[in-house]
Amino acid sequence: MNKVVLLATAVAFYGVSETFAQTNLKTIGTPINTKEYREHAFSISGDGKTFIYVQDRPDGTKVFMSTRQDKASSWESPQIISTITDKIQKGKIMGTSLTYDGRELFFDAILPSGFGDRDIFYAKRLGNNWSDPLNVGEPLNTAMFEGNPSISQDGKMLFFVRENFEKYHGTESCKTIWVANRTDEGGWTNFEKMGEPINSECEKSATLMPDSRTLIFSSIRGGGAGGYDLYQTELQEDGTWTFPRDLDFLNTPSNEEYAAISGNSEEIYIEVKGDIFVAPLPNKFRGSRQVPVNVMVIDAMTKKPIDASVFVAMNSRNSASFSAKNGVSLMQLKAGNNYTLACEAPGYLPANQIKVSLENANGTETVTNTIEMMPKNISYNIKVLDADNNSISNAKIRIFDLSNSQIVPIDIHSNARLVFGNMYGLTVSGGGAEYVGNWIPETSDATDNFIKTVKLDTKAIVATPVAATKTKVDKTENPYVTAPAIDMSKPVETFKLKSDPSITYETKKVYTLNDIYFDRSSVIVKSEYYIDINRLIELMTLNPKLNVQLAGYSDSFGDANINQRISLRRAKSCADYLKRAGINMNRMLVQGLGEREIILDEKGKEDTSKSRRVRFIVY
Repeated sequence: MNKVVLLATAVAFYGVSETFAQTNLKTIGTPINTKEYREHAFSISGDGKTFIYVQDRPDGTKVFMSTRQDKASSWESPQIISTITDKIQKGKIMGTSLTYDGRELFFDAILPSGFGDRDIFYAKRLGNNWSDPLNVGEPLNTAMFEGNPSISQDGKMLFFVRENFEKYHGTESCKTIWVANRTDEGGWTNFEKMGEPINSECEKSATLMPDSRTLIFSSIRGGGAGGYDLYQTELQEDGTWTFPRDLDFLNTPSNEEYAAISGNSEEIYIEVKGDIFVAPLPNKFRGSRQVPVNVMVIDAMTKKPIDASVFVAMNSRNSASFSAKNGVSLMQLKAGNNYTLACEAPGYLPANQIKVSLENANGTETVTNTIEMMPKNISYNIKVLDADNNSISNAKIRIFDLSNSQIVPIDIHSNARLVFGNMYGLTVSGGGAEYVGNWIPETSDATDNFIKTVKLDTKAIVATPVAATKTKVDKTENPYVTAPAIDMSKPVETFKLKSDPSITYETKKVYTLNDIYFDRSSVIVKSEYYIDINRLIELMTLNPKLNVQLAGYSDSFGDANINQRISLRRAKSCADYLKRAGINMNRMLVQGLGEREIILDEKGKEDTSKSRRVRFIVY
């Protein structure tokens, strides 16, 4: 009797109709399932193109990977992952978990590098191969049993089970479900044993669905069909989990110990009698409706993909980060919401945020966004003209980097490599005329093919700007001057954020913009602060009659005149961010206050990093 007949017979015996088994539960088929061996401990990538599973053979446990071109294609011939299979000493792998992007594989095993009993390991994908397994380390792994890992789609949260020696199911000790968070350094922290209503002190596995809020787990508890059954619970906004409901369309008097969910949450994979089967997941068990989002990150100059970090925010409280390896970042975002995406990559300027609206997305098609990032270091050509716009070929050019007090090299063709957003001192002389001033290369220069044109006029000499207190504001340098002045006679009003009512703002009160600090001589707002500025955007959006005054500051290092201009550009950078988010520029008043109100540390010395800041007042 073959496995399919056994399945139908077993399902009928357990009281579930054969019709369901024949029409809804379907074998994954060959070449993955075999007649001779048990296939189990499976996981699938978010795009549905990579399938990992374990096969038990008389000569030991084998770990396989199968791939396919797309979801409509058949699975290709599986390949043994030798880097993992060859390391297994004894026992079986109980669970595997692929990250959503398919680049990391978490699994449990007993390996030489373990801490005692079963431990959790991970490997990184290298093309069609995998790295040697690495122990996730202490304190997640202990001398006890840690197994059945399930990683969240962003790779930042790991669910697993630990031994519970006080309770047994037959001769086997039960397990309890735990969760840990990944640190920026790659370690694990915030270990927490999940309480009621999830743990009943006899659980077997946990599988986090792609929405990162819905958990399917295996448990022995009252009201089940018998043995281990599969249950589902959802994380609520207040941090609690809903009372688990059993997956009644799958549970039988036998043991249902493990499940995997497809990236679109439409299918569930389970093991039945040593083979892998797949069934459609009923709507009521699909959790939050998710939309697959594909973010492509490319170099704005070469159009080639680059490695980057992608920051995703729904509001000031709900945010996440994903890695874009080789320019591609795959994720699932909740349908019906609007999101803000931002990027950061070494050697590149933070990309302008982009808006992604999923209000009308149906979840059946992937939403693709391309983000271009401008390299920080760009080659500029300095073009010198006389009063009649004739080129001066023998002009003397000197560029001084104000961030490190170094002369910038210039080749024989008047080209120099400069960093966007940094301020430079520029001196040009020729034909009896001279230009002396400060220059901040910006992305707008790209429209001029990165050419800095300096026009020398023998009738006038352009001098370094004087102190801010003696200089009239130039609207070409600061267009944010049309907002009304603060009316100090008005009563103070208090406003709350809709996304987080615990955050309040008062009119006419000075706030530092969420500790947004700048590198020395830089006016670039780092993308790590974007989420914080979004709070101000939310406040201004919800209250369209509010205005804001943004004031930039500098430290006292270097020339005071230069520092004043840098401080103005810092405030303007924040205003530009608000403008891109839809805040009318006539509601913003921008000032550069230079070295005023420097910040001192507890020893009375200037804390230069905190002096370089932007503060704001809403009114």
